[in-house]
This record gives sequence, structure tokens and C-alpha cells, in this order.
Amino acid sequence: MSETKADYVTIIIDTMLNSLSSAPSNPSIFKVGDHLRSINPKAYDPKIIAIGPFHHGKRHLQNMEQHKARYLKLVLQRKDESSVARYVTAMRHLEDRARKFYAEDIQLDEHEFVKMLLLDGCFIIEFLRKFQYKDYGDDDPIFQYGLIQSHLLDDLMVFENQIPFFIINSLFDTIKIDTGDKINSLIWPLLQNSIFPVKDLPEVPETQLHLLGIVHDLQCSSFAKRLSHIDSMEMENINSAKELQEAGIAFKKSKSDSLFDIEFKNKAMIIPVWEISDSTESLFRNMIAYEYYLTGSPQRYVADYVFFMHCLVHSPEDAKLLRRFGIISNFLGADEMVYRPPKE
Repeated sequence: MSETKADYVTIIIDTMLNSLSSAPSNPSIFKVGDHLRSINPKAYDPKIIAIGPFHHGKRHLQNMEQHKARYLKLVLQRKDESSVARYVTAMRHLEDRARKFYAEDIQLDEHEFVKMLLLDGCFIIEFLRKFQYKDYGDDDPIFQYGLIQSHLLDDLMVFENQIPFFIINSLFDTIKIDTGDKINSLIWPLLQNSIFPVKDLPEVPETQLHLLGIVHDLQCSSFAKRLSHIDSMEMENINSAKELQEAGIAFKKSKSDSLFDIEFKNKAMIIPVWEISDSTESLFRNMIAYEYYLTGSPQRYVADYVFFMHCLVHSPEDAKLLRRFGIISNFLGADEMVYRPPKE
């Protein structure tokens, strides 16, 4: 009897091992683990739209599905096409490659997965194109309400809410009318809605992993080059803003375009303006998740910056102090909204 059980277990394990890929996958889209998610789980969840498979099918995100279909229909009309056949064929060729981008098993069959890639990819392109070029009519409900646009831009920066960039790039090359159109123009709205505005429209390498990674890397790249020769800073002993002021340290608002460009000169902490809004925490937490899972670098610029500011702002009084010096621009209202005390 025991030998039969052993044989059965052997068969099960051998089957499992034989089904494994010969080469390990190198995923780039992860579900955020509890060690990051536990502090504020909602920061890692989309508000109104599911992009990719991790939040696909959730009830509270279903209202946007009709808009995905509507935008795909607009793409076909603009191309004077009556069928999605060639787009579906293109996505089927990319399905296996796309699945390997996800660190979790995808519970969608090949048809649902291809459908998701096509609808999500076309929606991203159409929404960003309309947003960038103001190419929408009065009958587009998405552009009738600024809050919907804001939520969509936020949701496109959620780490779990991504599809591979090569899918978007492939669809963009198929959809575009003018051969001179470049996909980097579509990234512009995301950069303007990010940590700090980008003045010059950058080139977007086709090797980028997904939209969040693009925005993160473009925001940090220029600063990374400047600090390439400097080791990571140790910041364990930084006191709060109020304590530093009491010790004789002054605070000044920096004119730098980079949020990370913090200096200490002549007993003064010179810090760029930090604008805090409803979407700030979610954006920073998702960029930190990207750094944690993917950058492969010991230098995590967003995480280091957030840790530094957390040390400075250790109470509502610290937030008030930095606000008075013009370093914090608080759109949340009270200074108490800036400081989030740790959970016990």
C-alpha cells in the first residue's frame, strides 16, 4: 500500500518537474508582497481601471471595460477597418512572451489573455493620445470629468496594473497614422503627472519593461548620472526638521528641477519643493515597489528620498515648519495629513 502511494507521489513530482521551463523566467510585473502592502494596501490597487491580469475582472473596475471597447472601435474607425483580426493575430504571436513578464501564474486562458492585451493596450494608447493632443469630443465621458482623467493617470502608475511595454509599442506601430509619430509623445502626460515635471520630451527606449518603469527611470536617470560616483548615504541618524532647527540648522527652498537634489551648505538644508496631493503616496509607494523588485541597483532613489523626508517630517509640527519655508506644498489641507504615524 505504501509503495503504491510512493509511486503515485513520484509520478506527480516527475510530472511537475517535467512541466517546468528549461530556462527560468525573468518577470518584471509582480504582485506587491505583504511586507510593502501592509502599511497602506489601497496604494497598490487601481481605483477605476484594471490593466493587465492581476486586477482583471474585479467588480468595482468593470465600468471601464465598456470604454476599452469603445476606444478600440475608435481605433478601427480611424484606420478605416471593420475587424480586429490583424490586431488579434499580432497579440497571439506575442502571448507567450507577455505571459513571462508576470511573476504570478495567470488564470486566464489564451483567448481571454489575448483579448485583455488588445483591449488594455489600445485603451492606453487612445487615452494618452487624446489627453496629450486634446483630441476628444464633448461626447467622451472620460474627458467630461477631470477626476476620471486623474484617476486613470494614477492607475497607469500602479505597479500591479501593468502590461509589457512591448505590447503597447507593437500596437502603437500598428495603429499610428503618421509614420513620423513616436511613442514617447504618449508618455508625456504620465511624466507631467509624476514626481516632478519634465521639461524636455525624452526618447523612450523600446527595451523598457512597462509604463511605471519608464516614468521611474526617466525621472531618476539624470540625477543618477550626477551621483554615479557617490555611495548610498547613511541616513539613520537624521533628526526631525524641528529638532534640526533647534540645533541651528536652517531650511531653504531649492530652485532645482530634481526632487532628489538635496544639499547641505553653510548650516542650511536646501530642499526642492515637494508637492503633496491625493495621489502622492500611491505614486511613491509604487515606485518604491518597482525599485524593490526590479532595478537591481543598491541605489534606490525614490526609497532613499522618502526615507529622508520621513526622518524630517516626524510630526505635524515638522510638516508645518517645512511648509512655512516653502519646501512642502500641501494640497491635502491640514499639516496632520502630511505626517502618517506608524501603526502600532
